[in-house]
Amino acid sequence: MSRIDKVNAALQQIIAEILFQKLEVPLGLLLTVTRVDCSTDMKNAKAYISVLPFDKSEEGMHFLTQNRKEIQSLFGKKVKIKYTPILRFILDDSEEAASKIYQALDNLE
Repeated sequence: MSRIDKVNAALQQIIAEILFQKLEVPLGLLLTVTRVDCSTDMKNAKAYISVLPFDKSEEGMHFLTQNRKEIQSLFGKKVKIKYTPILRFILDDSEEAASKIYQALDNLE
């Protein structure tokens, strides 16, 4: 596992802890950090977020966008690297796509 892979895994865990322990996520939303991709210079990071239920994806992403500064602040206090990466949240809709595929396969039977 390369250094950047270790950093990505650590960042994913830290962001997940912040979402679970420090923020009051609106009722009925489940936010999951599916992966983090940090740039090679470690100044930027993309956090891919899965939102359940799927039809509330927009609400979940809006919540993250509104609370980005607080998340970034808490994140900066926990990260022990030279630069605190600037976070950008991206909707990970791969689970929704997989669900649609399974549903289509079920309909074939």
